[in-house]
Amino acid sequence: MSEGFMRWETLIKVVWLVIFVLIALLAGCVFFEYKGSAWVYLLFTGLSTVLLFLGFGRGAIFFDAFIGVLLWIGFWLKFSVQTAFFEGRFNIAVGGFDGGPESLDKALLVVCCALAAVLLVRLVRERCGFCYPPVLPQIGYVGLFVFYRRFRGWVLWVFIVGVLLVCAANAWFGFYQRGQIARLTLPMGLNGIFTWLLTFGMASVSAVLLRFEFEINRGRYWVVITLALLEAAFSSISLWSRGMILNGSALLYGSVAQFRRSGSMVPLKVSIYAAILFCGLFAFSVYTVNYLRALDFHRLSEQQQQQQQQQQVNRLLVEQTSTLFLDRWVGIEGVMSVVGAESLGFELFKEALTEKFSADENSFYDRSFVASPYDNSRDDGLHFVSLPGYIAFLFYPGSYLFLFCAVLLFSILAALVEFLVYRLGGRNLVFCALIAQVIAFRYTSFGYVPAQSYLLFGSILLNVLILFFSDRLMRFFHRH
Repeated sequence: MSEGFMRWETLIKVVWLVIFVLIALLAGCVFFEYKGSAWVYLLFTGLSTVLLFLGFGRGAIFFDAFIGVLLWIGFWLKFSVQTAFFEGRFNIAVGGFDGGPESLDKALLVVCCALAAVLLVRLVRERCGFCYPPVLPQIGYVGLFVFYRRFRGWVLWVFIVGVLLVCAANAWFGFYQRGQIARLTLPMGLNGIFTWLLTFGMASVSAVLLRFEFEINRGRYWVVITLALLEAAFSSISLWSRGMILNGSALLYGSVAQFRRSGSMVPLKVSIYAAILFCGLFAFSVYTVNYLRALDFHRLSEQQQQQQQQQQVNRLLVEQTSTLFLDRWVGIEGVMSVVGAESLGFELFKEALTEKFSADENSFYDRSFVASPYDNSRDDGLHFVSLPGYIAFLFYPGSYLFLFCAVLLFSILAALVEFLVYRLGGRNLVFCALIAQVIAFRYTSFGYVPAQSYLLFGSILLNVLILFFSDRLMRFFHRH
């Protein structure tokens, strides 16, 4: 093992030590403020921390890492910060949750039940199921790789132009943008193509490029990193989404996994450059999207003076940005609202499963569990929903056993999909990381029109098959 690699491992250990110390300090502050049982909060903290740590340990798959981070932020970090420093007040609606000791304990126990299921699958899968090899696997898409090496310049230029055209077309016509009803509906469901391309379709191409460039141009790896992060930023802006951090972090984490399994360390200059570029583009995309949202979502009357309008936009811009870093992660509030509901049961769960998209109605969760801040009945082209997340949604029946078993199945499904992506996706770790992140984020943002989840998994399958058969086609042409 090289000296540089050992230093990298030492740095990782130091980072984890700092994280554990900060967790301990924050948990200590919560103990003085938490109204419920200290043992319940201690269990909640322990399970959340173990899940986070094991997500990056040996034998972990990418889903383990992303679901661990998303659940840790949305549940443990958010709850701990709000309890320690804001007297347990949450900016996101929690419905009929009374905030009493028994209610707090019940909410945390619901989360603990789900975390235990995720951990169980993580531990059993490591010993009995799918794990990534300790060394970097050979490229599986040999046909595409040979084609890329031959026409590398053309491929990169086509990718750049394609990204710009897709992002510009969606920004102009509004085929799919977060918080808005489609301004232009194409025939035969073609809007879905733009949705797929902007959410993870073009990022999948970035993942393939990151794998190929790792083999043929590792010395200038920063070039393809730049293209991948720019695609993530432009797609997010075109979607009016502030989620550039999701695809961007998945692509970077997958790239780091390549280096580690190849026995080499990410060059320091590349690491610094990627970190600065990632943070800069993320900040730029968030500011741009928040500004566009402030202008469009909060339209002011024509009688107002331009100066007053700009002041209002600036105020809304600050509000949206300040609440983004913690409040916008779906998590503990959904569980609180379900725990505080007057009645739960399987009939309620069945009704939620049958929810269908309606442009002029609030979501089932908004109508049934919280005093929603949204009103989709207004004919203003906007459409907002509150999301409970999959843990809260799966507790609609009010059964801990059902919650545990359902989360167990969700985790198994995620592992199976990631295994399929690895086998059919050219053994590309970057691509696996991207798809794992997409699934993990879908789980934590679950709850609106749940029956349409087949569209996401169908898109993932289609995405993989397009790459798989493209590779087979290239192999056929190379033989002849």
